[in-house]
Amino acid sequence: MDPVVFFVVVTSLYGVLYFFDRFFKSCMHYPYDAFLKNTGLSVNFMSLHWHTNAFNRALLRWGSAGNSCTRNFMVTSFNVGVLLTFSLLPIGIILLIITIFSGGEADSSAPYASAMPVQLEILLPGVNLPLEEIGYYITTLVLCLVVHEMGHAMAAVLEDVPVTGFGIKFFFCLPMAYTELSNDHLNSLRWFKKLRVLCAGIWHNFLFAGICYLLISTIGITMSPFFVYNEHVIVTELTRKSALRGERGLKVDNLITQVNGCPISSVESWHSCLYSSMKKRAGYCVSADFIQLNDESSAISHHSVDGQLQCCDELNPNVSCFEVVEDVNGDVPVELPQHVCLNVRRTLEEVTEHCTSGLCSEGFCLRPLMRNITAIMTFKRLNLNGEKLPPVIYVGHPWDVSRTVEVSAFVPRYRFLSAAWPDAWFLLLKYNVVFSIGLALVNAIPCFGFDGAHITSTVIHSFLVGKVDQYAKRDLISVIITSVGSLLFGLALLKVAWLSFLRPLM
Repeated sequence: MDPVVFFVVVTSLYGVLYFFDRFFKSCMHYPYDAFLKNTGLSVNFMSLHWHTNAFNRALLRWGSAGNSCTRNFMVTSFNVGVLLTFSLLPIGIILLIITIFSGGEADSSAPYASAMPVQLEILLPGVNLPLEEIGYYITTLVLCLVVHEMGHAMAAVLEDVPVTGFGIKFFFCLPMAYTELSNDHLNSLRWFKKLRVLCAGIWHNFLFAGICYLLISTIGITMSPFFVYNEHVIVTELTRKSALRGERGLKVDNLITQVNGCPISSVESWHSCLYSSMKKRAGYCVSADFIQLNDESSAISHHSVDGQLQCCDELNPNVSCFEVVEDVNGDVPVELPQHVCLNVRRTLEEVTEHCTSGLCSEGFCLRPLMRNITAIMTFKRLNLNGEKLPPVIYVGHPWDVSRTVEVSAFVPRYRFLSAAWPDAWFLLLKYNVVFSIGLALVNAIPCFGFDGAHITSTVIHSFLVGKVDQYAKRDLISVIITSVGSLLFGLALLKVAWLSFLRPLM
């Protein structure tokens, strides 16, 4: 779906909801108000709000039912959360400073970029995330926010602070969750107990990220009864414009084992082998008899556009010019010319092995003379029963293959299973790791509206009591520190927004 179409559809839905909300409030005032009150829903311009206190009793029962061992474990866990939050604070500030003052000219568009410095980035579907992953994006945000707020609620119950309700607000596509606590009870706590409540959300996000990362690391084990993981890749989708479709092309559920002799064992190796097929021109070992019988060479000339050496009829798309490569000893058979013109498919079907240094155990090494934007790729494949299928030969750019062929590292053990299921689970886990860590880092920063602002205020009012007697002065110090953090966050946000999607639109 096009981003513009997506935003138009969402805006239209909000418009319809807002229209009917106004309509029912004017024509069916009492029944509609009763409905909103019972469900906790409210509709505003481009936003939805849901509030409930249905979980309050469950939390109170949980807080009163725990034994001393459970309570001690929870207290220790939230104590670790306080220490973690204070360790994340300098990391978040350093990342903000690096983001603000870095050049921001790193080329992140390269498909296989080398190690790059840490950078902050705003992740938006349709901008720098695929729009078809909008479901993962919203689900992850809701999960991370719910986990965050449940952390605050559990810590509050542990400290006997009443929880008055929970809520989720949707501002267009952006969800925001909150936990309502009794401010009087919270402020009456001693400073470290209060910090346990304030830092619990960050700690729960960090724990949630760790759990998701553990699930990612063990996904091969957990999925092993149903899927074979990282042995080969399976074709899950071919786009309509893919040149690899057709009778002799790839099919959905084909297992790809090699590309030009490069073994395929994972999605990463799939992309790496495609990339190397363009950078490293593969050589093929072919017998001298086959070369002499099938050579269709014409007068050697240079291509009129790029100067590429050409020994074939350019009007025949089935042939290519091959160069006979000398072996390490410099031996070339005198009966073979330096360049020969051969049918690509028949030649690759006769290949006994691939050669890199010109040395073949049988036959002679031939290297195709292709333009820089194209490569010859041979895909070796199996069916789901493990039986060999005829190889697929493709002449073109590897990027076209990567863009039009979707593969998965999860090969089903049973035909009724689909690789799309573990792929969706794997992608959701990766989203949750990234978003949970990001939410924990951002909330640790002393910025207005974040947990870091309340944590900073608590620390200032607790540790400066003996040095700064007046509450107003301590409050001013807290506001100044929070303002500096908010300024750094705002500048970093503006720069990241400019580099991520505003500048490309100009």
